[in-house]
Amino acid sequence: MVSTERKIKDAALQVFAEKGYDQTKTRDIANSAGVNISTLHYYYRSKDKLFKMVSDEVFAKFNQISDSIFESDIPFKEKINRFVSDYTDFCRKNPKLASFIVFESERNPEKVYDNIDFERFDRKIELELKHLIAEGIVRPISYPNFILNLVSLTVFPFLNKHMLHKMNGLTENDFNDLLEQRKTMVPKMVIDYLYLK
Repeated sequence: MVSTERKIKDAALQVFAEKGYDQTKTRDIANSAGVNISTLHYYYRSKDKLFKMVSDEVFAKFNQISDSIFESDIPFKEKINRFVSDYTDFCRKNPKLASFIVFESERNPEKVYDNIDFERFDRKIELELKHLIAEGIVRPISYPNFILNLVSLTVFPFLNKHMLHKMNGLTENDFNDLLEQRKTMVPKMVIDYLYLK
C-alpha cells in the first residue's frame, strides 16, 4: 500500500512537471494526491519544501545512475551503451522525471542546479573523451556536442510521447517496442560517429 507521503510526492512531481513550479498551487498537488490541504501541509509545510524534496529525490536517482556508469572502469563504448539502456529504463519507470528535469531547469534553474554536481559529472566524462581524442581513437568532438547527442537521443522520446502516439498512432506496446529498439540503435549511432577505428 502506498503511503500518504509517497502519494503526495508522486503527485507533486506530476503537477510540477505539467505546470512548472511557478504555476503550481499546493491545492493542485493535494487534489492530484487525493488528500486535503491540511494533510499536505502536515507532511510538507510549503510548496518550496515539497519542491526541494521532489528535486532532491529526482537528482539523487540521476546522480546514482550516472556515477555507477561514468565512475566505473568499463570501456567508454560500454559506458555509452549502459547510459542509453539505464536511462531509458529509468525514464520508462518514472515517466514524468524527464520533463520535470528539462522544463524546470529552464523555468527555475536556480532551484534545480544545486542538486547536481555538474562539475564532477562533466569533468570525469570530458577527461576520458579528451584522452580518447588525443590517442586518435575517436574523432575530435566537443564535450557539449557529445553529451547533447547522448542525452537528447535518449530522453527525447519521453518528452514527446504524446506526439508520437498522436502522429504515428503508436500504442503503449508500440512505444515500448520503439524504446527497446532505441536502446540498441542510439548507442550504435553515437559510437559509429565517434570511433575512428
